[in-house]
Amino acid sequence: MNKNFKTKGIIIRKVDFGEADRIVTVLTEDFGKIDCIAKGARRIKSKFCGRLELFNHVLLNCFQGKDLAYLNETEVLGSLSETKELDRHRVQFYMAELTHKLIQPEQELMGAYRLLQDALRVLDDTVKYETVLQSYLIKLLTLSGFLPPWNHCSSCNDKLDLNDPIHLDHLDRHVLCSSCSTADDAPMNIALIKWINYMQNYPLSQAIQVQPEEKDQRFVWEWLQNLLDPLLSSPLKSEVFLRARL
Repeated sequence: MNKNFKTKGIIIRKVDFGEADRIVTVLTEDFGKIDCIAKGARRIKSKFCGRLELFNHVLLNCFQGKDLAYLNETEVLGSLSETKELDRHRVQFYMAELTHKLIQPEQELMGAYRLLQDALRVLDDTVKYETVLQSYLIKLLTLSGFLPPWNHCSSCNDKLDLNDPIHLDHLDRHVLCSSCSTADDAPMNIALIKWINYMQNYPLSQAIQVQPEEKDQRFVWEWLQNLLDPLLSSPLKSEVFLRARL
């Protein structure tokens, strides 16, 4: 990264620092997740006033210091539509915190910036908040390498034959073909396998068009929590807020 750089990004975290400064975490198009310090951002007449809000899509002009990037200028390219819909806020905050936790500083995870941008846009246009969240988590885990493709056995890597029994590994919660499964592994619903694979491979705006049964959504949420718990060093603060809905 050059000392002076410009990039587009989405603000996923902000923390007050010192008497008047603010540190913002931005998922960028070019450099992965970066932390920027905006000097004097909390002063009333700051040039950053109103520009460093969560989920703003911004163009950053920065200078890279030893530990943090120093924010020189910020242009807002887009922001979320205003809403009093509490359920949407729950999902947005959970997505932001989880993205911050799963992506390491300056980790250039190909597709993550575009995925978050798409998810926030879709949330503006639908009330299927839970489906958007599940699709986003599945796609993010897949991009991060934590979730293998659900059209192949996670053990032998053979393509799954949907006419044969398919099971869920009782240890790592990934899918197994009939040859690799054991008596401890649970049989899987074929429709559910197809849905999760669809969410992995199709644009988020298309993936949410499929509406699964309520019991399948509950299963996916519990399955996602089992995948995420070992990856997180501490519980997400936003999870309590989210569970008030889910």
